[in-house]
Amino acid sequence: MADSGLSEPLRQLVNHHLLTMDHVALLLALREQPEIAHASASLADRVRLDRSVADRVLQDLVASRLARQEGDTFIYAAAPQVRPVVDELAEMNRTRPVTLVRAIYDRPSRAALSFADAFRLRKPGE
Repeated sequence: MADSGLSEPLRQLVNHHLLTMDHVALLLALREQPEIAHASASLADRVRLDRSVADRVLQDLVASRLARQEGDTFIYAAAPQVRPVVDELAEMNRTRPVTLVRAIYDRPSRAALSFADAFRLRKPGE
């Protein structure tokens, strides 16, 4: 576990793909019924978000390949290797929501993460 109380894979998911708790709420709503295509309006109502906010967040989840858009609907689409991390996210949201909120809002900015990543040592071929 990192200092944030998150495992490294969960910290990476949060830092790179879940900008707000709205992202978490919509991702977890999609995850609850992964086989169903959801209209953005119904998802917005379900997690109590303004429709325009839900639409923007859903587009972020599609761009992150955590959801897939089919016409006007959205489907949970996390890759098989990412699904256990999303499961961990759901468990943390259920049991340690304050830790999750802090991890999301106390993290470094995207610019700082990109700058730091530029100096990360990589193995050959990485």
